[in-house]
Amino acid sequence: PRNVMVYNCTTGGTNPFHWGEIEYHVISTFKRNPLEQAFRRPNVNLTSNHLLYHYWIAVSHKVPAFLYDIYLRITGRSPRMMKTITRLHKAMMLLEYFTSNSWIWNTENMTMLMNQLSPEDKKVFNFDVRQLHWAEYMENYCMGTKKYVLNEEMSGLPAARKHLNKLRNIRYGFNTILVILIWRIFIARSQMARNIWYFVVSLCYKFLSYFRASSTMRY
Repeated sequence: PRNVMVYNCTTGGTNPFHWGEIEYHVISTFKRNPLEQAFRRPNVNLTSNHLLYHYWIAVSHKVPAFLYDIYLRITGRSPRMMKTITRLHKAMMLLEYFTSNSWIWNTENMTMLMNQLSPEDKKVFNFDVRQLHWAEYMENYCMGTKKYVLNEEMSGLPAARKHLNKLRNIRYGFNTILVILIWRIFIARSQMARNIWYFVVSLCYKFLSYFRASSTMRY
């Protein structure tokens, strides 16, 4: 025939699922059900900004991988994180064309075909994408990765959650030390920074004094 009937079975027009939602569900699933021996806390940052993308690649991927490889060399083990990150980035680059463009598919033929099916055929040939529950789908996807790709059992979740809490505390501690160091540098070099610091400290002192005075009066 001159015209070939094409049936696009896609979700974008009938049951859309956006990148921001993927980000939320992946993070929440792996926080509830963390991976064993994770190197860092689970996090997803999706951006369309090219410069910001390369910044996060350097800060969140390459620098930690490089530092961990140094640690592995010092402890007499063979480095592997930079190789893993390189393979990951190559896979991401293969998908970039498809993930960074907006796609619009015509699903009229699929809708027409679905309307022509009998109730029995609709059960046998179930391609109604409106029935997809994306939150459940993403949780099953993440848990399937944990169980069948990484070969991790659910019995290891308590230990994995403790490890995740440890990573969280390490991150908070590192960020606190980093902020203090940066702020100390600014205080040492900038009169404005010192004025702001003294203003904040004086406010905290006044607040504590007022709180103590009001507590004494109530007593």
